[in-house]
Amino acid sequence: MGVCFSCCGPGHDKKTEAPILYTVIYNSESHWSILTQRLGSAWPAVFPFCVFNVAVVLLLSYINADGPIVYISGQGHKFIRFVVAFLFVSRVTMALQRFNEARGHLGQLYRESRELVQYLCTLTAKYQDEKSREYRAELTYRSMLFLRTAVGILDYHTTGLPNWKVPELNGVELDYVLNNLLYHPQNAHYAMLPRCEFEENIRVPLLIGLLLRKSIIEHTKRLPKPLAMPEENKLFAAVDSCVTAYSGLRKFKSTPVPFPLIQMARTFLFLYIFTVPLVFVKDESSIYAHCFAIFLMTYGFMGLEMIAIALDNPFGDDPIDFKSLALAHTAFEDTYLTVLDIDGREWADFLRYRMNDNVGDRLNTEQTWLLSSQDRFANLMVGNTLYKRESEAAQAHALVLDAQIRLAREAEEKKKKEKGFFHFRNPMAKKSPRNAS
Repeated sequence: MGVCFSCCGPGHDKKTEAPILYTVIYNSESHWSILTQRLGSAWPAVFPFCVFNVAVVLLLSYINADGPIVYISGQGHKFIRFVVAFLFVSRVTMALQRFNEARGHLGQLYRESRELVQYLCTLTAKYQDEKSREYRAELTYRSMLFLRTAVGILDYHTTGLPNWKVPELNGVELDYVLNNLLYHPQNAHYAMLPRCEFEENIRVPLLIGLLLRKSIIEHTKRLPKPLAMPEENKLFAAVDSCVTAYSGLRKFKSTPVPFPLIQMARTFLFLYIFTVPLVFVKDESSIYAHCFAIFLMTYGFMGLEMIAIALDNPFGDDPIDFKSLALAHTAFEDTYLTVLDIDGREWADFLRYRMNDNVGDRLNTEQTWLLSSQDRFANLMVGNTLYKRESEAAQAHALVLDAQIRLAREAEEKKKKEKGFFHFRNPMAKKSPRNAS
């Protein structure tokens, strides 16, 4: 029996159990495990409300020890419970519908990104020349990039990382994105209103989608024989499905549940659940029965409300949230294996290199590929992260060196002035390139 320690922790059988990687895993057949499981449980969020309400019961019992003083009639609760039931059921139902809708769009996005690469490789596998492989690599990289930037929109409020800073975006695609955003100084006058970083961020997948369509239409020039019209339409249809799924996710992020409904439901819920202890004052049951009943009611009402709050935004780092980036990595792995089958290990390693920014964590095959094929793939790797990092380091070193030279010259001039020497510059002298800059 194989035990998996990498993603699930000790004790997880990787042959028989699903990894705890994408969402909360549970065994619905075991009543005890369902009742006692802590991962993904609502207890941590609900328990403080339960304790508070029980404390209110104990306080009222102390105040009314000599007779009912502070209490309310249960008649009002009988009328308000119908309104609470309607708003509460509507609230939870809408949250669950939004949760399933978001998962549907997310699943479509993952599925169509895989389908696009498989269609491309299937339709063009007969062309094994260098230009055809380069064409497939470009289109495949941009399809993975579309998925990565779409996921970046969903995780933006958790990570705070805009799409133009994700490590997977590099090369000419990064230059294209940066030059076509309103953040670019030359494009700022096109903005109709002041735009924030998030609004600019959601434009990036649309720009990558445009690049995908541009790549597809170039098959007439870059393949030995152009694709037939139905084959071309099949690729365009896959891109259309990806953009449709992204548009649905974008609508989900920009259109929350109407605020008045949330406000009314929560107001009635709080008024109802936190006034129940006042109704129990005139009840003749024991204080222990009152505490148990109040604890259970609070857990039921507040627990469902907390679950509805979590379902409202299933993208984040909560246990029940979608692990959208982990799911995207699974799609990337499927894409690498598809390219490995059609174009070989060298091109699969090239794509993985572009989609992996952690240079210190390269696989041995990637290191070997980098040494053996660097010149061959140089035209495809323009602006890649490794080169960009080396270039930035060189520029930083040059800036430090210039600053040191400037400080040394200033110190020299200061010493000359202190000694009484006057330093005159010949105005007719020709400036050196460094001084001219």
